[in-house]
Amino acid sequence: MKPPPGPSPKSPTSEAAFPPLPDVGPEQLTADQARDYLMSVLDYGQEEIDAKAGIIEELVDLLLPELKVVAQSIRPPDEDLKEAEALEQRFTGVAVRERDAAWLKQTGLRLDSTTRPLVPRWSAPDKVGGVLKRELFLLTDGRLVTVEAVTPWETDGGRLASRDILVGAREVTPAEVLRTFDFVATLKSLLRALFDGAAILMERNEQPADLVERSGRFFTIIAQVAMGMKESADRLRRAGDSPA
Repeated sequence: MKPPPGPSPKSPTSEAAFPPLPDVGPEQLTADQARDYLMSVLDYGQEEIDAKAGIIEELVDLLLPELKVVAQSIRPPDEDLKEAEALEQRFTGVAVRERDAAWLKQTGLRLDSTTRPLVPRWSAPDKVGGVLKRELFLLTDGRLVTVEAVTPWETDGGRLASRDILVGAREVTPAEVLRTFDFVATLKSLLRALFDGAAILMERNEQPADLVERSGRFFTIIAQVAMGMKESADRLRRAGDSPA
């Protein structure tokens, strides 16, 4: 599937403007004025999060027809709750919650994941440990969900890892996604799913009538995001290189 031709996208950040300085020269700013101004400028960080959340939401809507053919099972069936509850007593930072979410039996697209090591409460950390894995999935109805699982391990002459054990599952908003998962990695997963899903549907001769229109919008958004990030990186680099 090739991106359709279209107008050159404009960077979403190219027209952003900073709030005006107080009505005095920069050298005449008091410490309080300088602090208040810089604090207000840094509030643009929240605006960036909101903008990225909106981008994820729109791309998800554009992807739904292709998503249905690339989605896979999220978790194996018939997991043992008692096994998970024992992990709360074994490790610091593990909380078993919302394991019975109905959507765990549905299919979804894995978008990104994070891991962190777990510290045992009592045993020596070089003998017993575990890894907490948090995965982000997109369900075929467009909901974003996270799944948390723990892989415990023990050493006795060697490292032995058991299967991962489900400890948590919940729905999340696009803004919540950005607090934990990588924005670019998430976009790449959505883009791959669009190409893979479209290829499968074309092989089946089931190509949606609006594929070209949706993919064109999808590609334009990705191009705008890439340009915006490049411009932002250039500005940050110049700020870091500027003389004191």
